[in-house]
Amino acid sequence: MKNLFFLLSLLLVMHSCSFFSGKSKNKCEIGLIEMKSISDNALKININVTTSEGTDAYIRYWKYLDKEEKDSIIFYSPISKDSNQHKLILVDLNLNTKYFFNVIVQKEEQKKISKTYHFKTSVKTPWVPYFKNLDSMANVGFEGYLHFHSRQVPGYLFIINGNGELVSYQRNNQNFKVSKWTKNETMLGILSNDTLHFTNGNKIIEYDKFGNILFEAETGKNGIDKLFHHEVDLDENGNIITLVYDERIIDLSSVGGIKKDTVKGDGIMVLNHNGEKVWEWSVFDVMNPLEDKKILKSKKDWLHANSLSKDKQGNYIISFRNISQIWKINGQTGELIWKLGGLNSDFEMPENTVFSGQHNIRFNENGELVLLDNGNLRFKPGHIQSSGNLKISDINKTTHSRLLTLSLDTIKMKVHPLKIVNFPHKYFTHSQGSAEYINDSLVIFCSTNTKRLVFTNSEGSLLGIIPLEYSTYRTQYIKMLYDTSFAN
Repeated sequence: MKNLFFLLSLLLVMHSCSFFSGKSKNKCEIGLIEMKSISDNALKININVTTSEGTDAYIRYWKYLDKEEKDSIIFYSPISKDSNQHKLILVDLNLNTKYFFNVIVQKEEQKKISKTYHFKTSVKTPWVPYFKNLDSMANVGFEGYLHFHSRQVPGYLFIINGNGELVSYQRNNQNFKVSKWTKNETMLGILSNDTLHFTNGNKIIEYDKFGNILFEAETGKNGIDKLFHHEVDLDENGNIITLVYDERIIDLSSVGGIKKDTVKGDGIMVLNHNGEKVWEWSVFDVMNPLEDKKILKSKKDWLHANSLSKDKQGNYIISFRNISQIWKINGQTGELIWKLGGLNSDFEMPENTVFSGQHNIRFNENGELVLLDNGNLRFKPGHIQSSGNLKISDINKTTHSRLLTLSLDTIKMKVHPLKIVNFPHKYFTHSQGSAEYINDSLVIFCSTNTKRLVFTNSEGSLLGIIPLEYSTYRTQYIKMLYDTSFAN
């Protein structure tokens, strides 16, 4: 495949040079076009373009959907602006597919389009743990993409399109425990080797959509003294927010423990892109473990924070699985504003809004709280653990996971259910997972425990599934990979 790309780049050089007639600042011209494969990624193509000074450039490319080459889908690369040397990378490609493309350059009111060239992508990739099930998407199709990761060594970040086809991947020699597609069109991940279990990690990494590393932070370096877990994202200022473990030595002798006992709690850490801590918060700031009657049993994983987001006012919304509770934390002072769910909720909650073992919490654009209610009865408020040590499957043999959309009245402190999607019990996930609306009639549910991406309608009826080689912590809908309005 490399030889094909090398020969093609030579052909493009020969044909493209005739376009270029000088370096006049007032002209909009195309010079050398050089196409190269990227050695470690079969779904990224690099096209270098030389143009006249101060020019914008992008690639228009398309694939045909029929043998007659009448019906096609058109794509655009990200744009390179105000330069004469443009490095354009195609990041939305399918395997074993023939593409046609033009280089388009523009300057003020001028526009020039190159000849049409073509290339074919690799028949297959070096081993990548994603395989589309041919029948899994027969009743599913949507505009946009899904992002998820594969938890094993080596680790992978994936993006698939609305037909279930792999369009982008990123490999790392360590294990991606958690990942997130951000508002800045980057991919964040928490990494570790397999000596750290579950979602624990000692490294944060950020890639741009082309696979370039933008940021790295590591426990034990630059004043970072805590392990990361469960969540990583960008805030409104572009800083990195993440959950961390906070272990404290506590005197538990008054409740039957020892004088120097360890309680493992959770915290929030905010880092700028220099790797410096901007803000920090700990559950110990607002809650005393001695006031928890179960602290001797839960001290090794006290509250188990598993999701973190921010509201439009800059406050933090944090989820705790072990107490089936969601807290709102003041984003400046760290003050606990309210608690939702659990045994001591500040809100009045109808029975059908009570959640247990929840994940993937956030406010949507309408200010409504959206979350995956895992439905794990082990964590249901008031549940009494059986002395018979029942298995999780026995405890939850009649329950199911749900997608909840809730309205919170913070004046009257009441919860109102807006939408409830009950997922099939077959895909119940007692831990981890995510769920969200792709559109009004289509829902994506990440069933981590069954290693399935599950598609349902808004009533929870099954439409399709994608089986995964390895589990993923969550799946995330992406409306578009980048803005292409410049091409309109």
